[in-house]
Amino acid sequence: MSGADRLLALVVRLLPPSRAEWGRAMRAEAAAIEPGAERWRHATGCARAVLTLPVVARALGYALLGVAALAAVRSWSAGIAYAPLRRGLLTAAALLLAAAWAGRWIGPVAPGRAARAVRAGACGLIGAVAAAFAVVVAVSAAPREQALAGVPVMTAMLLTHLAGLLALTSARAGATARDLGIAVAASVAAAAWWPAVQLLVPPVPGHAGGAIVVTGFGIAAAGYLARNRLQAALCVATVTPLLLFTQVLLLSRYGPAWLLPDLMPAALTPAADLAGSRIEVVDPYVALPFLAGLAALTLTLAVVAPGPPAVVVSER
Repeated sequence: MSGADRLLALVVRLLPPSRAEWGRAMRAEAAAIEPGAERWRHATGCARAVLTLPVVARALGYALLGVAALAAVRSWSAGIAYAPLRRGLLTAAALLLAAAWAGRWIGPVAPGRAARAVRAGACGLIGAVAAAFAVVVAVSAAPREQALAGVPVMTAMLLTHLAGLLALTSARAGATARDLGIAVAASVAAAAWWPAVQLLVPPVPGHAGGAIVVTGFGIAAAGYLARNRLQAALCVATVTPLLLFTQVLLLSRYGPAWLLPDLMPAALTPAADLAGSRIEVVDPYVALPFLAGLAALTLTLAVVAPGPPAVVVSER
């Protein structure tokens, strides 16, 4: 193969299955052109046409964004002294980015801006949870335990959450823009209500009961308002706990002392008391991503399990 043929073969691979006929036509036309400058002009013209397709441009943009994100994680994690923890966090980032890229295996994103926006927001949310968790464990007093258990368990849960949200926004789910909007609004409202209460009535509780109750209200509201009640309720049950858990992670690291519960009253100094409370406050809220994982797993199975094809309800 000449250089022009190699370029054309690479470009054709970027085409989505729906445009496979284009690729065959491009290669058939190239075969009829004599090797040399004319074949190069044909190959570069085909490359220009393929790379300007929105679907191809988005795919390449996501790939470049993933590479940049992984490079950023590698640079940031270089400051972690414990090598197994550093490698674990880098591996977790790579797995999450690969899973987001492979979302098409669950199903291509549904047509329309709502599904694309929710899918992008879901990837951003999973990334935010992963980043907040990494910031906390990077300064953990028990890096070995975090490398052996904390990071692998959290990575597995986040992969489950991501699979559920990718399934929800896939074409096979048949979720309408209205239902997606209701689910997102209920999740954001519930996640915003909880910290507002904590600011009004500090400190943050040393248990996750309030967060679970708030999540329940969000689930009930979405289930009542949405047409596809199951999908909307499961979406809220996945997203709201993740939003709340992220808030707790950031609070444990950066929150003011007056907003944190006193969980280490036997500490020898106030500084030690505060440091211990920052660590202990996260433990009861670990139940939130576990609950979100169960909801996400149910959501994934509900979408990908064999059954009659989903019917999208016309919205007028």
